[in-house]
Amino acid sequence: MKRTDILIVGGGPAGMVAAATSRQYYSDKKVTVVKKGEKSLVPCGIPYVFGTMLDSPEDDMIPCGARAQKMGVELIHDEITAIDFGSKTLRGSVGEEYGYEKLILATGSIPRKPAIDNVDAEGVFFVPKDPEYILTMHEKVQAMGTIAVIGTGFIGVEIAGELAHSGKQVHLVGSRLLKHAFDPELSDYMEEKMLHESVRFHKNRRTMKILVDERGKASGIELDGGETLAVDGVILATGYRPNTELARRSGLSMRQYDTIYVDEYMRTTQPDVFAIGDCAEKRHFLTKRTVPIMLASTATAEARVAAANLYKINLVKNFSGTIDIFSTVIADTCFASAGITEEDATKQSINTVSSTVIVDGKHPAKLPNNHRQAVRLVAMATSGIVIGAQVIGGIDVGEMINILGVIIEKRMTVFDLLNLQVATHPLLTSGPTSYPIVQAAQNIAVRHIGR
Repeated sequence: MKRTDILIVGGGPAGMVAAATSRQYYSDKKVTVVKKGEKSLVPCGIPYVFGTMLDSPEDDMIPCGARAQKMGVELIHDEITAIDFGSKTLRGSVGEEYGYEKLILATGSIPRKPAIDNVDAEGVFFVPKDPEYILTMHEKVQAMGTIAVIGTGFIGVEIAGELAHSGKQVHLVGSRLLKHAFDPELSDYMEEKMLHESVRFHKNRRTMKILVDERGKASGIELDGGETLAVDGVILATGYRPNTELARRSGLSMRQYDTIYVDEYMRTTQPDVFAIGDCAEKRHFLTKRTVPIMLASTATAEARVAAANLYKINLVKNFSGTIDIFSTVIADTCFASAGITEEDATKQSINTVSSTVIVDGKHPAKLPNNHRQAVRLVAMATSGIVIGAQVIGGIDVGEMINILGVIIEKRMTVFDLLNLQVATHPLLTSGPTSYPIVQAAQNIAVRHIGR
């Protein structure tokens, strides 16, 4: 039996951050990570191996061995098949046993299979965070001319865009683009930017069946209403589900969406056992309900909380729920969001008020590479607390949404934002007289004061 002090199952972003943080807090403890495979993919980079930005999946891979060695962490390539909490032991796929003092489960997520015919046919692909699978998928997709991408979340939208840039004809099937992250008018603008002659968007349509030829290979898809589309292959970007079968078999307490129950310190119901990342329960920052949100930023924050509190409570988690913070790039435009959309807030009977401000991203507007910038704030109608934000613009949007994420996490109000002090520069930001976050906040504040 191999024994260690801190044993981490899973080598994705959550697992490796937990390992690094554990080494920082407990330099006298032995830290061991058990994961399948020698390399890991950067999950958010996967779509870009199918376009022109990365030459191959190898460019999106991280050699875990060198990284672990640099951190002073032992890395073992194995798949854990059983956990005995009573004896504090785990069993690997070839019979090796591992003993632990503290255990962190960071088993991540796997693609969700939709209930349609022929999802396992040749030429049908999912988007797992599996280097070997993506290598094979990339090779086969390169030989295809027309591809159906099913799903209009971030992965589906980004893969469809990259395939189109690489010269493929793409059928994109699903609801409106990124509907859970953006209100309709911003989503519609995204649609305008993305769709061109290489992408045909079948909006608000469902895929009923994958069609196969006499060899059993995907040859088309059938949509609701009976319309059929001929394709060479199908990519199912239909979301992910927590990889929690091991946890369930082992007897851990589970929650909605097959997540592992955790408290504010990432502790499970078993002593000395923690869970972090996509496999662990997530609660919405506003409603406190369990939500199926899977983000690397949330996972790594949880990893730092868990590692800090392994042996005693050192750190209180200062975020009481996920704020659903995202960003992406379509064509030359960045789209980002944080918190709740006004549309979703209305569905949950949350009384909100919003404002959208559109300004130039540089001042004066005649400066090179100016990009029009739109900022939408969503606030509670009674208190003015900011609960959502959406931004469209140039590359500066990527950091602006992080500012807005902090504003939402800290429950700041639009009145707080009236005094927001920001560094502005003609080449980097919009003007100080019309900084869009402040201007949108002022528009909402005036409505409150004028009551």
